[in-house]
Amino acid sequence: SMRCVGYRQAWDYLDGTIDRAALRELGIIATRQLAKRQLTWLRAMPDRIVLDCLGSDPTQAMLEQLDSLGK
Repeated sequence: SMRCVGYRQAWDYLDGTIDRAALRELGIIATRQLAKRQLTWLRAMPDRIVLDCLGSDPTQAMLEQLDSLGK
């Protein structure tokens, strides 16, 4: 569990090693690093399907993608 994002920083805060501001900042940094690693990993997948979750109807876009895979 200590490898999860935020755990190490929370533990340091509880130990008194860092203050609340550092906890927040280090948690943000760790989250950003994880997101970057995930994007790198996903880019290596040649058959991935990318959906815009902020588009007008992401559910419909997903259903259309799934439907096109079945054809």
